[in-house]
This record gives sequence, C-alpha cells and structure tokens, in this order.
Amino acid sequence: MATGAAVAALLVAGSAAVALSGGGFGDGSGTRTAASDPSARTARVIRTDLSNSRTLEGTLGHGAATTVRGGGEGRITWLPSSGTTVTRGKTLYRVDDRPVPVLYGDLPLYRTLRAVNTVGRDVRVLADNLLALGYAIGPQPAPGRTVVPMPAEPGSEPGSGSEDQPAGRPEKNAAGRNDAPDGKPSPEGKNGSAGGTASAEGTASAGKNASAGQSAPAAPVSAPVRVEQGDAVLTTDLINAVKRWQTAIGAPATGVVDPHDVVVLTGPMRVESLQAQVGDPADGELLKATATGKAVTVPVEAGDAGGIARDQHVTVHLPDDSTAAGRVASVSTAAEAEGDDSAPKVDVLVTFEDASKVKRFDAGPVQVEFVGETRRHVLAVPVTALLALREGGYGVQLSRGRLIAVTTGLFAKGQVEVSGAGLAEGARVVVAS
Repeated sequence: MATGAAVAALLVAGSAAVALSGGGFGDGSGTRTAASDPSARTARVIRTDLSNSRTLEGTLGHGAATTVRGGGEGRITWLPSSGTTVTRGKTLYRVDDRPVPVLYGDLPLYRTLRAVNTVGRDVRVLADNLLALGYAIGPQPAPGRTVVPMPAEPGSEPGSGSEDQPAGRPEKNAAGRNDAPDGKPSPEGKNGSAGGTASAEGTASAGKNASAGQSAPAAPVSAPVRVEQGDAVLTTDLINAVKRWQTAIGAPATGVVDPHDVVVLTGPMRVESLQAQVGDPADGELLKATATGKAVTVPVEAGDAGGIARDQHVTVHLPDDSTAAGRVASVSTAAEAEGDDSAPKVDVLVTFEDASKVKRFDAGPVQVEFVGETRRHVLAVPVTALLALREGGYGVQLSRGRLIAVTTGLFAKGQVEVSGAGLAEGARVVVAS
C-alpha cells in the first residue's frame, strides 16, 4: 500500500510540466506559468477530519475451520450432521457405539488419566469441565503443595483403594450411594469419599489392617510432585466424579480417561463438513468445525497487514448495502500465496459487535472498511495542489499567484493535511488539471 509521501510524489510527478523559479515567497516568484490564467483550476482549503481508511473484500461465514481427528482403535458408528452445534458435554461422534463428548479447554488430553494424585494441566481441563457440568469434584490441593502420585496397579480400578492406600479413600458404600442410577450429580453435591488427596508434605503413612489390626505394608509411591499454578490433581473425589459422569453419558464407569475418549475444543463449535463416514476407522480426520458465530475472513497482502491490529474497529458493508460494526478478532501469522505470481496473504478474522445485524445472511461476499489514523479538524487541500520546491518540501500556490510553503500531514482519499504561514480556511489554491 502506497504511503502518503509516495502518493504525493506520484501526483507531483504528474504535474512536472509546472515549473518553479526563484526561492522567495510572497513576491510573486515561483508561480505556475498558468497562475494568471483565469481558467486555471482551483480548490478551496477546507477544515475537516481526515482518516486513512481502506476497504477490502471479504467473505461472510463462520471463520476458519478446525480439523477434528479421532484416535484409538475402533470404527466410527455415528457422526453429526453438517450445521450441528456441539457444546460442552455433548457427544461429537461415537466409536464402537461409545460416545466421545466435547470438553472445553486450550490443552488436549495427552495421556491416560488413571493413577491417583496425577498432577498436571490436563487434569485441570478434566476437573474444570466436570465442575462446569455440575459434578462435585471435591477439594483440590492448593498450588505450592506436594502430592505423591500412586502407581496404578495392573487390573485395578482407580478410586477404589483401601485405607492402607493413603492417597485415596473408598466410596461411602458398595452400592455407590452417591452414584445415582441415571448418572446425574447427587442432590447433596457430594462425592463418594470425603478426601482423596495426599498430605501437604507429600508423605504417606500406612493405615491399619482392618482384619488383623496391624500395619499393612505401605503401597509403592513415586517421588512427591509439586502442584503448580494451573495444575489440578486426580484425587479420589475427582475419579469418582469421572465415574458418575461416565455413567451419565452411557460410557463404562471405569474412572479412567484416555485421550481418545474426549475431544477438547476451545468452545462451542459448529460442524462445517464431514471428512469421514460411518464405518471408517476412528484414527483419522473426521470433520471440520468452526466457531458458532458469524465472522468475516479478509485476505490481506502480508505487506499491508502491519496496520491491522487485534480489537481494531471496522465497518462491514453487507450484501444488502447495510452496514454492521465489527472488530478484528485475529490476524493470522501464516502467509500463503494462491499462485506463483501472487503476493503472500494473511487472513484477518472479523467478528460482529451485534450478531443480529447479520442473522439474515449465512454466507456471501462483503466489504470491510478498516479505519487507520484519524486527524480531526485539520486544514486540507487536494493532493494535486502540492508542488515540489527546489529548497525541498512542498508548497501550494494561491489563486492570486502567491506561493506558500506547507508542512504535510496525513494523506487520505485524495486529500492531504497541510499547515503553513498565510494559509487559511476558505483560501483558494491552484490544482493540477
């Protein structure tokens, strides 16, 4: 995009036939050869607001699509329809007739969550989602404390250890009084146990053997782990909440969560298109999803995107000639060229401040007006009024022949901000024909 100075230079070059002579001002020297011609074109010096806005072509839709991949073994047994909106806790697809629900977060699950006192940000994703879905997850160790992860024994089910396993305590009764048959959170908001965390120091002492009244051998433990900010701990309470949740969605209530058991999305998503079909292996590209709200994608040449910033206000011109206020949501950092001879472009995503303004449109071409720098209540003349001076800089010639040196400011839509001694609003200046 040409800068204001470059625009001025080009326009001045176009009027190079107009010669300047002498260096004095106010004595008539340095005037255009046509200055005394009554037919010379003139324009008024105006006081106005200048803004170097630009209008670019965009496409109305739902923004860029994200590819959702499956994982693990099995076959796809159900997929949603295009246009379906999927929210937290809802099933996105089914594998071997097992539901794969949506969780919200910025970090995908990357390991199997099984062992009591497992610590990490992925555990935080699980804990926050269960809490948001209405499941009581029990107390969590505060950041700065330490816990001792308990190795999961082969064939054992987490969250069901005896009292000689200090990191977790059993549920209240064998029937699971707090695990309602319909899988809903219990009315009391209680979990199946009262605790479920290790001591603050990360130590564990053996409990008493219930039958013999003697100390049982201590369960093997790993090294203590410090709970950092943003972490959560897979306590017995949390594992029991997982079981209740699994029962509610129709999954086996194991208390274990594998990465391919859920899909972590950043928020509510709309199914844009299907990439797989029922019967396909689960470990491939399944579908593409977008945000649920309307948005405009504007391809901008990488060299011109520097003046566009996140949260910048824009005006979107809709297909029916109405307008809607928008805001820049993101500017991509990946520049791509459509062909060998085309300039690399980045995508600018624009969202609407009032979604009701675009509810009657699903897709289509639009124009987006980006407003850059704005100068208010300044003197301005047409760019074609500028003259290059021998001494450097620019000047304008009054209609009566006097030449005034000016300082230029913002260039916008064929006008340029000017200031100079002797220049006043309403004065007439000569412009190039």
